[in-house]
Amino acid sequence: MRIVVPVALFLLSLPLAALAFKEGPYPNVTGGFGEQSCHLCHLDNPINAPGGSLTVEGVPQTFVPGDKYGITVTISRDGLRRGGFEIAARFASGKQKGRQAGTWRLLDDRVQLIPGAVDRVLTPGSPPRVSDRGGVVFVQHNLAGSRAAASGRNTWTIEWTAPAPAASPVQFNVAANASNNDDSPLGDYIYLKAVRSSPQK
Repeated sequence: MRIVVPVALFLLSLPLAALAFKEGPYPNVTGGFGEQSCHLCHLDNPINAPGGSLTVEGVPQTFVPGDKYGITVTISRDGLRRGGFEIAARFASGKQKGRQAGTWRLLDDRVQLIPGAVDRVLTPGSPPRVSDRGGVVFVQHNLAGSRAAASGRNTWTIEWTAPAPAASPVQFNVAANASNNDDSPLGDYIYLKAVRSSPQK
């Protein structure tokens, strides 16, 4: 009985969790800088399984600090009925490693910005304070953006403004989900990609 009740509660929660992911995943699930990925919940298929692809276009090999770049994320797989993604841009090295690099601008109503997870930091002899893990802001799909415009494919474009000044390369981490839209986290395919861009010298 002790085992049956928790299992039953978990199974009942699956449709609710799936609905939440249609509207956007948790923050900090791109798989970069030691964080988890969407595979945390959509876990019954291997990451980057053959038969599908994740592309990230528009990230320059070298960026000009302060310039704007259109970045397009595309997830493709036969059977995809909904698709989702999450992307972050962080400094890849130096004193700011892992912190937000540049800023994002949304170009349509299919995507949203979400702040990174926060930690409560306890320091002996002082009140708790909140750490924002470097102020990382994630871009991800929303409910409208999870709908695939074409069977087997979904795509999103956002604008990234390069940091100025910039002393280190920027790493873009992306996680995307090719979903079968069955209102559960099962039967989906997670793809991860990391792309780097260096400041122009």
